[in-house]
Amino acid sequence: MKYKNILLVDDDLDDRMLFEQTLREMEPQMRMQEVENGLEMMTLLDQCEDSELPDLIILDQNMPKMTGKESLIFLKANPRYKDIPVIIYSTYQVKDFFLSCRELGALDVVSKPDTMQTYRDMIGRFIAIEAAATPPPSPSSAL
Repeated sequence: MKYKNILLVDDDLDDRMLFEQTLREMEPQMRMQEVENGLEMMTLLDQCEDSELPDLIILDQNMPKMTGKESLIFLKANPRYKDIPVIIYSTYQVKDFFLSCRELGALDVVSKPDTMQTYRDMIGRFIAIEAAATPPPSPSSAL
């Protein structure tokens, strides 16, 4: 079973629109919700019934109010959300950042695309990941 419900958290309206347009072209049956930052994500998730929670959350790193990494920490610390796979995408390309996000439980960390083709490639990669895939263990479960 592939992801059917994606939550995109990104403060850049152009990126959100491009992501949604590309996703609709590639997988029109997939449901996508979007919010501008981690605080809005927290509010949205708290209002969701368990059956309405996203199958995948994609976080931009560079957001006001709450960064992608801070949002990831929140998600993995909360028993209700800790098993939702999370991918961080960002223009920030520092190896230590990528590694620390993976250690915190991100399923993947990818660079934001800079062309339409790389956007299609990235979204194709996201939608191909099976929902049954086991995310990396969170630091608290490794104790």
